[in-house]
Amino acid sequence: MINEIRKAIERKINSFRDKATTKIYSEGIEQNFKEPCFYVKELRTNQNRELGNRYKRGHLYDIHYFPNPNSSTKNADMREMAEILYDQMEYIEVEGRPLMGLDMSHEIIEGILHFFVRYPVHLYKETEPIPVMENLEQQGGLKNG
Repeated sequence: MINEIRKAIERKINSFRDKATTKIYSEGIEQNFKEPCFYVKELRTNQNRELGNRYKRGHLYDIHYFPNPNSSTKNADMREMAEILYDQMEYIEVEGRPLMGLDMSHEIIEGILHFFVRYPVHLYKETEPIPVMENLEQQGGLKNG
């Protein structure tokens, strides 16, 4: 599921990025990478057990956007990209089903836009069936005393 969510994020970015000039990195940023570009980083995943065999897992991502370093409007470009990400990352499609992004926020740190989004997933874990007990006969009576 983790890889499917990351791939869905990349597909969504591909739907609006300028493919001729903007690359997406997800396994790490190469030396001498070319800006503008995106880097999709999974920050944290947590899992909580719910009722029975049901679990809720949360996947937190940090989508980095590196603007063109030669642009005189880098900050404006990053703010505009943040607006696009808020709009576009609200829903991604994973395995043919929509997945809603929650807790979206952004910040600009040292000339890089960091856009945070969490995607919750509900899971059901199959378990071995519990053997059923056989019939138990019980006899009782009163003791005279």
